[in-house]
Amino acid sequence: MCATGAQELSARRLGTSEVAENLKALFPDARIEKFDKDSASTHKKLSRLLQDFSEKKIDILVGTQMLSKGHDYPDVALSVILDIDYILAQADFRARERAVALMLQIAGRAGRKDDGKVIVQTKNEEFFGRYLDYELFVKEELELRKGFYPPFVRLAQLLFAHKDRQRAQSAMEEVLRRLQAFDGIEIVGAGPSAIERIAGKFRFHILLKSPSARKLLQAIHASKNELCEVDMDPVNLV
Repeated sequence: MCATGAQELSARRLGTSEVAENLKALFPDARIEKFDKDSASTHKKLSRLLQDFSEKKIDILVGTQMLSKGHDYPDVALSVILDIDYILAQADFRARERAVALMLQIAGRAGRKDDGKVIVQTKNEEFFGRYLDYELFVKEELELRKGFYPPFVRLAQLLFAHKDRQRAQSAMEEVLRRLQAFDGIEIVGAGPSAIERIAGKFRFHILLKSPSARKLLQAIHASKNELCEVDMDPVNLV
C-alpha cells in the first residue's frame, strides 16, 4: 500500500484474526474459529478444533498453511485460498513448487464433497490454471532447473550471525575472499540475509552452488571461520 504523496511502498497482508473478524461482520450468525499456531498451540487444542469442525460445530474455519498439513475436512462445500501470490513471489527457487503444492493440497483435502468448490485469490490465474495437473508442473519445473538448481546442482548457504553487525559482515567478507580462490564452485550471491536480524543478532549469508558436492564441501571446509554455519541444500533461503 502507498499513501498519497508517499515515497515508500509496502505490502500489507491480512492475518487470520483480521480475516475472521471481517467474516464475522459479513456472517453474524456463522460459527467462525481460527486455526493457527495460537489457537492450535497444543495437540489437545488442535484435535478439538478438528473434531468440532468435523462435527459441524464450526461453520467457517480460518487458518494459516497449517490447514493443508495432514488433515482431512469432510463435507466442506467451499475452500478459499487467500494471497497465494505471496508464496509465488518469494525469493526462493522453490517458490513455484510451494505455491502449486499448497493449492493442490488444499483442493485435494477440502474439495472432497461432490459439489465442493475451491477459490484461489491470485493475479497469476494463467500460471495456477495451467498447473492443475501436478505431473505437468513437475515435468516443466525440472526443465527450468536443469543446470541451475537442485536436483541438478548442489547448493550451500553459509550463515554469519552476531550481535555486532560489523563483526558479522566482516566474517562473511573474509570467507567470501577465501572462496574466490576455488574452481568448480559458483558464488551465487552474498550480503545481508532476507531477515537481517533475529534474536538481536545481525545476519549475513553467502549462497554457493556447484555440480560437485565434493568440490563444494572442500571449498567450504578450507574457507569457513568461527562464525560460519553451513546449511547444505537449504530448505529456506532466509
